[in-house]
Amino acid sequence: MMKRFFVGIPVSEEIKVKIKPLLEQLKATGGDFNVVSLENLHFTVKFLGDVDEEKIPEIVRRLKTIPAKKFTLSVEGVSAFPSLERINSIWAGTKNGELATLMKSINSLLDYIRREEHEEIPHLTLARMKSARKKMEVQEILKALERAEFGQMAVEQFILYESQLTPLGPIYTVMEKFELG
Repeated sequence: MMKRFFVGIPVSEEIKVKIKPLLEQLKATGGDFNVVSLENLHFTVKFLGDVDEEKIPEIVRRLKTIPAKKFTLSVEGVSAFPSLERINSIWAGTKNGELATLMKSINSLLDYIRREEHEEIPHLTLARMKSARKKMEVQEILKALERAEFGQMAVEQFILYESQLTPLGPIYTVMEKFELG
């Protein structure tokens, strides 16, 4: 059976507390978007998409070979993809090279499942825009918080998640945890 999977890094409670006011500010604009719930905030390391469940043991075996070490990353800056003029998703960033390296390692290891169409840019998706309603208000918030700092967090593991899409938002189930050295 086909199921949706991704590899991600959960966000620390400290970061969630610091991002919550931004999410509330975005909601208050009345903009037409889906805000990611605090409990679902994560850094996507590799989106796998729909995968046959029979392939999961092989994916797990491959992910266990990743030689990455624990690291600390800071969450800073807010912007949008593809740009502030044409907002599809709103994100907070990190300039951490270790996360980018981990993403590249996992992407090359699992390219046979799903090849990335663009360069890996470490980011934390906060909301997805559905239309341009209240775009100017949203742009003002993003410009004001362009250099905002949301704190640091220790990255000690990455996780293989199953993602079930529901009308109330996605439900993430931990399939396997991979501890970093």
